[in-house]
Amino acid sequence: RVVRRGPAPATIRSLVEEVGASALVYNERYEPTEAEMDERVVREVRASPGGPRMVVESYEGYLLYPPDVVPLRKPGQWAGHWGTLMPFLRSCQGTGPVSAPLAAPGSIPAPATWPARPEIASLGLADMPVSKKTGKVVDWGRGIREAWAISEEGGRAALQRFAGGGLKKYESDRSRADVEGTVSKLSPYMRHGEVSPRQLHFAILGSGLPKDLTKTMARRLHWRDLAYFHLYHFPDMSNKGIRAHYDKTEWREDSEGLRAWRWGRTGFPIVDAGMRELRATGWMHQSVRMVVASFLTEYLGEDWRHGLRVFHSELVDADLAINSMMWQNAGRSGIDQWNFLLPPDTSKPARDPTGNYVKKWCPELAKLPVQFVHCPWTASAAALREAGVQLGVTYPKRVVADLRSARELTKKAVLAMRRANLHFNDDGGYDQIVLPDGSWTRVFTKQEYRISRVDGELLPPPEKRPRAWGDKGAG
Repeated sequence: RVVRRGPAPATIRSLVEEVGASALVYNERYEPTEAEMDERVVREVRASPGGPRMVVESYEGYLLYPPDVVPLRKPGQWAGHWGTLMPFLRSCQGTGPVSAPLAAPGSIPAPATWPARPEIASLGLADMPVSKKTGKVVDWGRGIREAWAISEEGGRAALQRFAGGGLKKYESDRSRADVEGTVSKLSPYMRHGEVSPRQLHFAILGSGLPKDLTKTMARRLHWRDLAYFHLYHFPDMSNKGIRAHYDKTEWREDSEGLRAWRWGRTGFPIVDAGMRELRATGWMHQSVRMVVASFLTEYLGEDWRHGLRVFHSELVDADLAINSMMWQNAGRSGIDQWNFLLPPDTSKPARDPTGNYVKKWCPELAKLPVQFVHCPWTASAAALREAGVQLGVTYPKRVVADLRSARELTKKAVLAMRRANLHFNDDGGYDQIVLPDGSWTRVFTKQEYRISRVDGELLPPPEKRPRAWGDKGAG
């Protein structure tokens, strides 16, 4: 393995010339800046003395279905809300089956003379800061290194563990953050190319498990592709709402609340546990990611881009497409805005019914009885005292005292924005967006935000169609 530092086009060209390479092989990348960089690298290598004779090959190993092969619109394949999972899945399947991953080559010719390989430490890629208080080096990456086997071998082992055991329980246990092994933890390895989505796809197919035990995990890979489909068509989605008018929402912009959220000091244990896990390991359980995102956007009423930037800075699986899609949907401006709320004050949430997740990452609450772990403010003074918990001292008080009122403020802000932009409404009260081909399409909009395009008044829920005789299940 050779590590170099410098501008990618010139650095790779220099390495190609140094070893006398006759071929350049790479996987296609789809983030806008990465795709542009790859094109620049190829041009630079082609301009080298041996460039005209150089074999350049690219492969589509990063996704199951590259975004440019899935049609933007095709009659019969986008039945349902545009850009949502099931219509997208059907559209992908219409292009053909997923091809199997290629076998590893038997051997790769080595250069006659290996190029110089400087020590990674000498490249200055990760200079650790020095504490102002102690004067000692702060090794902020230690927890990350301890949490992950950072190598292709580590990724392969994680894939084998999951396919051989965890997959069987994924369908039933995937929301449990308090139990190890309920999710695959493969996202960092796929993000950095150490495990291929095709390897996981075919591991699922070859598991021998019935479809009802693997369907959700299989769809996760299509969710991943869907994120890149969105990014391909909306390349600015990391900083601009796909529903552009939602960027005009009046956010609360409470710097203290934002700081408490980022550092796991909100006073809501499940939120704080998630943010502390992120800080310590560079990762957070998927079900908890949704809770902390919902808290930021629904209860703190903050701009989703604050959350996106924090996640992108701290996640070891930070992925521009996936991160942007999740945060846009959490912040209501994405293609498929979330149709649910995740209150952080449930006394025994499905994500952590034993309380072990919170107790691990918020050890100051470890001695509380389980019924109080997620809502310590409901414990009696005696119970708090016995557990050694003093709210506001050993554990922070809640940054939001009244969740219902805080959420109502957010709802009012969204409705005010929508009423100021009625031209983005269709007759059914749904948002409309403009697609890259210039056409308009409706996108899913929560019932509580559906308003008349004439006067902005809330629309009543549609009446459910009475079940007719002969319908499946009719008596």
